[in-house]
Amino acid sequence: MNISTKKQRVLSRVIGLLSAQHASNQELRAIIGPLLLDLLDADFYASYTWNSRKQAFELGVSVNLDDACVPNYERYFQHRHKAGLSRWLRQGVNPVSALISHRDLMRTEIYNEFLRPFGHYYGINLFAFDGRESIGDVRIWRRNGRPDFDDNEIELLKLIEPGFTQALKRTALSCAPRLLPGLQAKLSPREAAVAGLAAKGLADKEIARRLAVTFATVRAHLDSAFAKLGVRNRTQLASLLHAADVTQGTQSRTKH
Repeated sequence: MNISTKKQRVLSRVIGLLSAQHASNQELRAIIGPLLLDLLDADFYASYTWNSRKQAFELGVSVNLDDACVPNYERYFQHRHKAGLSRWLRQGVNPVSALISHRDLMRTEIYNEFLRPFGHYYGINLFAFDGRESIGDVRIWRRNGRPDFDDNEIELLKLIEPGFTQALKRTALSCAPRLLPGLQAKLSPREAAVAGLAAKGLADKEIARRLAVTFATVRAHLDSAFAKLGVRNRTQLASLLHAADVTQGTQSRTKH
């Protein structure tokens, strides 16, 4: 893969941002957008998270797009092409021209009523997954008169994919309450996140929304956490965590 010194510097900055801590999934996706446009010499950037409960993309961010672009997509246009969703919602890096021929794309409603008016012509997508769940994406486009993305640019975005995926996972887990080390050691990171939110009184659907997973995934992680912690329900889970908090607080006061 050929990469210029300038692009090496941009790639290094992207990797650094993906390694840093961010307050939210949305902040992370917003902050890397301008750099990804520089890295791929592209014109437009948009990024969303997939809400599996609602079966919809949301929390959109964009660079170099009209302010109406993201709301229009979330409110209307994404729902107009749900029949072909499986074509787009594919893990990894895929040029749009590999998913649908440009001739066929230009015949679609989403292109003629949404993409073309905003100047989109050639695109490339990165969809990050946690298991079978999509947790965030990158959509980058060039305007008409510019070439499609080549093999080098596809490989550059593929270099980003592992770090992008891990960064999204970290931001999801950081939104959940932290369990005490002794309890957290018994659970996987996802089980700990689900258990912490459940102990705070959040319903399964709300936990699914916050962690961008399905309702069934929440139930599976919660059942596993119950078994590992030796509790049978949310009430016992909350009591266990409350008792641990009290113990830790007493130990802290004793030391002082």
